[in-house]
Amino acid sequence: MSFLFGRRKTPQEMLRQNQRALNKAMRDLDRERQHMEQQEKKIIADIKKMAKQGQMVLVCLLLHSHSILVKVQFVTYII
Repeated sequence: MSFLFGRRKTPQEMLRQNQRALNKAMRDLDRERQHMEQQEKKIIADIKKMAKQGQMVLVCLLLHSHSILVKVQFVTYII
């Protein structure tokens, strides 16, 4: 009957599998964090550009999106 369920994993194999999953999740979080930092830099550059052009409505919208992005970054750093 053991062939129905597969062979039982040793503690070393389970540890290795869990470590791989943990490392993958950490890499994914790092990629997401880097992507958000790039977005933040782009938004700040756009805010400066629009402010020089005098388009204050767009500046307000970009500041709002920037504040949301900062909140999301803060939450991901806590995790």
